[in-house]
Amino acid sequence: MKEQLIASFGGAKPSVCKYHDFLKGLPLDERGVFCKMTYGVALSEWGSLTSVYRLFLVRLIKSERQCFVDYVRKETVLGQLLYEPVELNLLLKVFNLLEQPCKNNKSSYTELSFSLLLSFDIDLSVKYLSDKIRYSKADSFDFVELMEKSSEMV
Repeated sequence: MKEQLIASFGGAKPSVCKYHDFLKGLPLDERGVFCKMTYGVALSEWGSLTSVYRLFLVRLIKSERQCFVDYVRKETVLGQLLYEPVELNLLLKVFNLLEQPCKNNKSSYTELSFSLLLSFDIDLSVKYLSDKIRYSKADSFDFVELMEKSSEMV
């Protein structure tokens, strides 16, 4: 698999743009297979990749976050290991609160939602979850609920 990916660049330095140009040259039914194969290389052959290919794969996955999340959740065992959140709305409010400690902090809600979707069984898109986190504001009732939940644990 790794050899096919390397060969697709014809000896040139890999880039997301060159990758997409290569995909355009493939028949439509082979594009999805090649994308899945590429994600598979990222997950299974990471240790044997050069730093140039590692950087390329990171950039590719960042540019196609939703496709990668869908692949991991549907095509790998990791999709079976997701945590089921009990109180999703409260969880999102807590993440919003934690990601805004000061006005100077420029949080990436897209990065956060991408990470959450790789960990939690949340059936939302990266973009939609990002927006939900951004606009989920905690109020005093949420803090009371958190305190009640924490006292139940003791």
